Amino acid sequence: MNEVTRRSPAAGSGRVSMDPRWLELYAERVEEAAGELARARDELRQQPVRAQSFGELGRALRNAEAYGRAAGMLNQQLDRACEVLASAAKGLHEVAEHYGAQDDDAVALIKAVDRRSGLG
Repeated sequence: MNEVTRRSPAAGSGRVSMDPRWLELYAERVEEAAGELARARDELRQQPVRAQSFGELGRALRNAEAYGRAAGMLNQQLDRACEVLASAAKGLHEVAEHYGAQDDDAVALIKAVDRRSGLG
């Protein structure tokens, strides 16, 4: 995922500046990352390491069992990472929509004032 950079004109002023379009693009990138991670996880699960992969010594040392436990823990962490990224993307989309709607409302209000005052 490419890094998204954003310079705020309000930086250093103590104000928060929100660019809904930039936030929406960032949300899309997070969503793409979640999808990529989910696809990678699914591919890993399609090709599990088998007990035969460890040979006779591995069987004697029970490497397959240890690997199975470790793989199970890693799979749980991958599941959680996919959930967190997907949730973050959803939240970012909602924030972008909220601030975008506020901008739309402000524009509509300005246009209404302009029409009433004969400026528009």
